[in-house]
Amino acid sequence: MNTEVCRVYELEGVQRVTGETIRPGGLALTRQAVALADLPAGARVLDVGCGAGATVEYLAGLGLRAMGIDPSKKLLSQGNGRSPHLTLTQGRGELLPFAARQFDALLAECCLSLMADAAEALAEFARVLRPGGALILSDMLVGNPAGMAAARRLPLSCCVSCAFSRAQIKGLLTDAGFAITHWEDNTEALKQLTVQIIWEYGSLANFWGCCGEDGVGMGTAVANLKPGYFLLLARKEI
Repeated sequence: MNTEVCRVYELEGVQRVTGETIRPGGLALTRQAVALADLPAGARVLDVGCGAGATVEYLAGLGLRAMGIDPSKKLLSQGNGRSPHLTLTQGRGELLPFAARQFDALLAECCLSLMADAAEALAEFARVLRPGGALILSDMLVGNPAGMAAARRLPLSCCVSCAFSRAQIKGLLTDAGFAITHWEDNTEALKQLTVQIIWEYGSLANFWGCCGEDGVGMGTAVANLKPGYFLLLARKEI
């Protein structure tokens, strides 16, 4: 299994643009999704790919028993430095160190596309959720599946190059035992973030170059994907 951490999220420039959530839409999308899930006070919630813990802190403020897990030592250190009261654990979504049926809800915000094996990760999500538990998932979306083969060959593993089409997402969730109850397009949030990244780095080519890659080549391959962004709510069926 690939155990590398996606370094894009650790870039200071990216964090200046996105804030502590480090994803399109930020906490606004999280608030919307949590409202849709209608979680009762005291519900146990796991944030997979929690980064520096901004969502965990927000959920705890709602009266939820929230904890987070992320593979990045750097981001977890940032979170613990901001608030020592957050429950943050280092680990990966494909191998969650929690008992079965332990959580009422699980959030995976812009991180499923970073997993070495998305199907394995979703099976883990289903394992730790109680029957009927809520899965809140937001991520990049491929609008042009014909560009996926070239994107998968890119040297940098990131949420854009490893994103899925809507049909693939639906199939993966069904196979893992989830039923989608809400789906919405949030590509506008991705467009806004892209503009902010261009402002921060001067161009998308410069941004990819800061990731240590061929900026022009990365930009062409990513643009060919016609990337979008989605938010969904699903329920564990069994």
